[in-house]
Amino acid sequence: MQQVYQYFVLRNVSYGKYSTKYGCDYQLTATTMHHTDRGCTESMLLSTGNSVQHGAGKRDGDEDQSQVTVTSFTMQVAGHVYGKKDKKQGRLGMLHLGAGLILKALQDPPRGTRELQFYQRVFSPTNTDEVTMALRRFMPAYHGTMEFDGVGFLKLENIVEHYTQPCIADVKMGKVTSDPHATPEKAAYEKSKCPSAAILGFQISGMMIYQPDTGQYERVDKIAGHKLTTDNMISEGIGKFFGYPKAIRKDVIEILLSKLLDLQYWFSSQRQYSFYGSSLLIVYEAFICDKDTSSGQSSSSSQSKTCNTTVSPTSKNQGSSESNCQSATCSETLPKIDVRMIDFAHVFPTPVEDSNYLDGLTNLIQHLRLLLEFES
Repeated sequence: MQQVYQYFVLRNVSYGKYSTKYGCDYQLTATTMHHTDRGCTESMLLSTGNSVQHGAGKRDGDEDQSQVTVTSFTMQVAGHVYGKKDKKQGRLGMLHLGAGLILKALQDPPRGTRELQFYQRVFSPTNTDEVTMALRRFMPAYHGTMEFDGVGFLKLENIVEHYTQPCIADVKMGKVTSDPHATPEKAAYEKSKCPSAAILGFQISGMMIYQPDTGQYERVDKIAGHKLTTDNMISEGIGKFFGYPKAIRKDVIEILLSKLLDLQYWFSSQRQYSFYGSSLLIVYEAFICDKDTSSGQSSSSSQSKTCNTTVSPTSKNQGSSESNCQSATCSETLPKIDVRMIDFAHVFPTPVEDSNYLDGLTNLIQHLRLLLEFES
């Protein structure tokens, strides 16, 4: 079987396995990919082609490498999956570069150009603007770009690198996700994909939830996430992500709330940017060592695992090490939780408050506060 793509020629690829199955080996050269089922982690060897300019202006931190080994990023919960066949063939998902970094393919201009320039502006060493500098703690760190076969990639901090059993949620923010440049048809289409977002102000684009009873992950894709409504967002959506109804991770929620309130303050005070189609990536550690008796963990005792718990293969593929009683996870007194803003292809200047994002953020905070009131 041969399938021609915009970026690569793929041969002997079973798309079902390629896009969803873990434990398959791939070798990608400049023009071909050969697939072999060998029961281990996915690996790819990418060779660079001709360098191309993505958007206007000087590129910072660009790297052209003749041979770089990367792995497919199995922790991705939303967006375009690497190699997945869809109506827009050739779209690339995220790749795992190692050393705490992932690669995100730049979209075609102007979207990819906007996202690249936004990262460059925020993380520029000469940036002295307090508003954008304050955003750095809410975003994955930017480490320049790389190019493979004419495809530009952002090099970004891998937020889940040091998690053992990460639970991950992609929450797209805003009642309106189409930007001001969208056609009426495009705006209507975006609204139709998730009607409840117009009320909630946010939508679930994907989740990966560790199930301690089975030692497996439950995945919720964007199709299921878009079907969530005001009636079941707690029971099947954001609540489910935090263990509702059996073992709600209130310890995690309390820390997350403090971070979101900090972000809420930033949005309520800034008058520079409006964000459309941007998401919050929420990650927390599901693994809890039995040795840990710190306050706040009792509510989630059913999720505790022994100190010699085997780490899930997906976590180990992304650089996490196997846990034991001497691990950082077991020695920490507070649960590990992080939240970052991601996806900046539709960021626009504005002189007014970004009420679209802010209203959704406020409503998300209210849902989390409701979870704290439940008994479990």
